[in-house]
Amino acid sequence: MNARSVLAYSLLVGCLLGLVATGPVAAAEEPIELEHSLSQSASADRIDVETRFSIPESTVELEVRLPDGADVHGGTGFERIDDRTYEWTGRRADPSLEYEYEGTVHGTHRGREGLSFVVAEEWALVRTPSVGVSWRSTDPESELVRSNAVDGDGIASTHMAYLGPYTEHTSTASGQAFRLVVPEAADLREEPDDVLAAIEEAAGRLVIGERDPDVFVVAAPTADHTWAPAGLQLGAGGDMWVRDTERLGTVRNTWVHEYVHTRQRYAATDATRWTIEGMADYYAALLAYEAGDVTYETFRDRLEAGDDPEYDDVRLAEPETWAETRADYDRGAAAFAYLDRRLRAEADTSLDAVVAGVNDPERALTQRRFLRAIETAGGAAVRTAAERYTETTETPPIASRSDHVAAFGGPDVRYSIDETTVSGPYRTGAVDPPTLVVGETLGVAVEAENVGTEAGSFEAEFRIDGEAVAVEDGRIGVGESTTLRFAHGFDSAGEFELAVGSERATVSVREPAGVEVVALEAEPAAATPGEPITLRATVAAAADRPGKGTVTFAVDGAAVATESVRVGEGTTSVEAAIGLDEPGTYAVSAGGRSTTVTVDGGEAGSSGRDPPAVGDQPGFGPGVALLALLVALAASGRR
Repeated sequence: MNARSVLAYSLLVGCLLGLVATGPVAAAEEPIELEHSLSQSASADRIDVETRFSIPESTVELEVRLPDGADVHGGTGFERIDDRTYEWTGRRADPSLEYEYEGTVHGTHRGREGLSFVVAEEWALVRTPSVGVSWRSTDPESELVRSNAVDGDGIASTHMAYLGPYTEHTSTASGQAFRLVVPEAADLREEPDDVLAAIEEAAGRLVIGERDPDVFVVAAPTADHTWAPAGLQLGAGGDMWVRDTERLGTVRNTWVHEYVHTRQRYAATDATRWTIEGMADYYAALLAYEAGDVTYETFRDRLEAGDDPEYDDVRLAEPETWAETRADYDRGAAAFAYLDRRLRAEADTSLDAVVAGVNDPERALTQRRFLRAIETAGGAAVRTAAERYTETTETPPIASRSDHVAAFGGPDVRYSIDETTVSGPYRTGAVDPPTLVVGETLGVAVEAENVGTEAGSFEAEFRIDGEAVAVEDGRIGVGESTTLRFAHGFDSAGEFELAVGSERATVSVREPAGVEVVALEAEPAAATPGEPITLRATVAAAADRPGKGTVTFAVDGAAVATESVRVGEGTTSVEAAIGLDEPGTYAVSAGGRSTTVTVDGGEAGSSGRDPPAVGDQPGFGPGVALLALLVALAASGRR
């Protein structure tokens, strides 16, 4: 969030009323120096300040106007004009004022209530005092130099100060010095070095405007406080705070968003106010994608938020149509994305380069000036598009990844299908051509090769009949290749087109075949009454694809068991256990196959068969039978 668009903070600019000296112009003297020394007040939500001056001899008059609500309780060398205005008496070169001002600021940001600045019990994150200074001097080059300091633990910059124990992390990049202040009260979600690296990357990537020499960032503690915005940039320089819970590597990267604000120097009019937040959100998302932190699908989804029905009546150039919504963030980011892509694709330039040309703190950025700059860079057609998507309710289209790459550059990745496999309840293994049945899952191995001249991120969509069902992404160097693996299950029959990039293939999916019994056996085939008998059917698919169905086992035509079965290649078996209590010979069947089972009346443990007739036993002829009979009679007589 930028303070110019959300909070009505303003510094009263010092007015230089120079007196022209007669005779030769003297060499410039030392500047007027102003230093605020901040400390925590005994009063709740307030900050104590001692404002000290060092005034050179060339200064004739000096007047100070303190912030609203300032309560003065001491000072030297000043006379009171009214509640806020004090005049230098001229009797001493080091006058001072002691006062306190409101440090806690409550607010609402797009419907979210909370804090913008706060004075807590053990620490404070506050604005530095907004003090206006005007003076007259005999030195035509007289100037005012401001500085801020903290009395005790803490650190101050131009527009913000943190009071309390902290750790400072520093780095330099792109001509800027970065200071990340992590309060002892904060619980920073990301590593400090990673936060600095993300801001450094944004500093080098963007050309939207002048880089402030110093960027001052405070991680705002959130444990006991609710902040209205996720972050806040204040003033014309590089001062900002971001909640300690904010994440890196997302399309809503608040660290980068607030850094973009530090580069926006122009004064927006009503018609261009949307550019402040729209630009910051667009570049926060774009840089996350370009760094490989998010997929293009995620980046595209972020931009498509601008098409929310909530914004149907929004005209970006008319803030009253989007007040209290996030339209300038969402619809604004989509408009920036569209114009940036058009300029890159058609004019070999970029929108941040266009912004750099109009990012002038001395001139307001009017709609006319904005459109003229776009036309100068990209032509009349791009200007017409800019008018359409800022002055009407039309929503800009979001580019496909291929269109984005064509405009922004990147690796040229070609795809080829290496292997197709199948898995599921019927079978597992390679399948070529890819022919499946309903309920199976197709696996596809795809080789991705960068045949272009740029390394970078890529994103491969696995599409079924034009609909993306899976996405794989990564970074790939020039000449490198990698294998991507996709899988998709089919729950209906038909012919389907597979696609990855320009690679195409067709998969045929059919309903499973039926099943047929090709063999049946019973074990044992002869049993005693009640002895368990296993009926085993060997089953195959009834056609040239996996099958499923049921097998019904019957005894003498009466069903005794039904079993479900699936079969892929070859055969499988299915069993049922039965018991037969009555002696006899039984016909058992399954799926058109049959066999018999014999049950005899013998005791358990016998052979289960009737003793054979004597004449039927092998080795017994009529003579042997007669001899046996005589022996039996003799034995009977002896008893």
